[in-house]
Amino acid sequence: MLRRSGVSLVHSLPLTPSKSILPLICTRNISTQRRPNSTLSTADSFTNSSESSSFSHSNPTPQTPVPPLSTLPTPYLLRTILICTVSTSPFLSNLLTKLLLTYTTFLTSNPIPRFFLKHTFYNHFCAGNTPNEIQSTLTRLKSWGFRGIILAYAKEVEVPAKLSRENISQEHLEFDIKNWKDATVKTIEYAEPNSFVSVKYSGAGPASVLNMETNEPQSPLFMTALDDICKAAQANGKNVKLLFDAEQTRYQDAMDGYTLHLMKRYNTPERMPTVYNTYQMYRKISPSNLKSHLEAAKSQGFGFGAKVVRGAYLHSDPRSTFWEGKEGTDDSYNGGINRLLTFDNSRGAKNGGINVGIVVASHNQTSVTKAMDTLSHLKNEEAGRLLEGKEITFAQLAGMADEVSMSVINSQENGGVNVVKRAYNPRVVDYAGRGLS
Repeated sequence: MLRRSGVSLVHSLPLTPSKSILPLICTRNISTQRRPNSTLSTADSFTNSSESSSFSHSNPTPQTPVPPLSTLPTPYLLRTILICTVSTSPFLSNLLTKLLLTYTTFLTSNPIPRFFLKHTFYNHFCAGNTPNEIQSTLTRLKSWGFRGIILAYAKEVEVPAKLSRENISQEHLEFDIKNWKDATVKTIEYAEPNSFVSVKYSGAGPASVLNMETNEPQSPLFMTALDDICKAAQANGKNVKLLFDAEQTRYQDAMDGYTLHLMKRYNTPERMPTVYNTYQMYRKISPSNLKSHLEAAKSQGFGFGAKVVRGAYLHSDPRSTFWEGKEGTDDSYNGGINRLLTFDNSRGAKNGGINVGIVVASHNQTSVTKAMDTLSHLKNEEAGRLLEGKEITFAQLAGMADEVSMSVINSQENGGVNVVKRAYNPRVVDYAGRGLS
């Protein structure tokens, strides 16, 4: 998944006047598959449904393939066509960008444009602005075959080039970290049991981001906040999974270190992984990082969680850190997914090995099909031994790549699918304007 750089969510204006944390909560499409011997079954996840979601070892009766989008409601598809038409037209997207950035205050305060924006862009990409709206979105998604919502506190800090650590007071550092921690914990409270919450390290504020860039030790308050977030995810048996997002390359070494530290502490054998790292496979170093982190988890005996994406900072990361072309990125991505799926975790923690959580985050139909084909092969190989103790999830952004999501949901090989929405920041007007620019 690619994202335009330079998007600041900190100073954007809300579509609704609510002052709660909810305007910063986002969601993502997900389809999850699990082995019957996994620590958690799909029936336990996102929903109280009693449906079995385990892989079947019997050969399914051949059926006529279902067109991916045929099960989605017509009004939703028409709205998708409208939004895609605007966003893919240079003239319309440039015009919309200018209007959004120039008249943000008017568009968010006048009831007529507010109504239009809420029922087009906002509802298409966002889960909601209140708990009731989020629940309504969840109910609608479940009726389509999705079974949950990935929430995210979407604050992401961009540090001005001239800002230094000496310019930031201790008071501001503590304020930023506390707000980030409290908002993330509140997001976890809104999440359903066994669902996902995405976390951005940079939301902790400029001082923390500067320490990430130089890979210097963080404030004890920052590390305590991470512990509090992980403890909240595991509290009361809720077992929320934390997807720690990848960010710009200059921060990634430090972020990898934090996430591996948290994996060792919280990815314990009695549950599927709580903590997931994110690997941007357009980076040349990512395959070796993924391999070494996976092997470290096995040798040290902690559960391993990985979300695999192509990359989100194409316009800001150094070009020399990428593969030379799309083919290199495709091979890197598909190879990373294959490594995780075929990794011998010695049948999971229940059998003395480690549990592995895998999020296949892709809008690329070829990559998703390859992953599904590999799963189909593995479930019949040695009675699915290599899939025991693994939890596999397919993820797409809300309002995008619905044909990819639905192809997994409708597949005869899906073995049970959980689907959730991750929408953009509900402060969608300013976000959309910046994203289109």
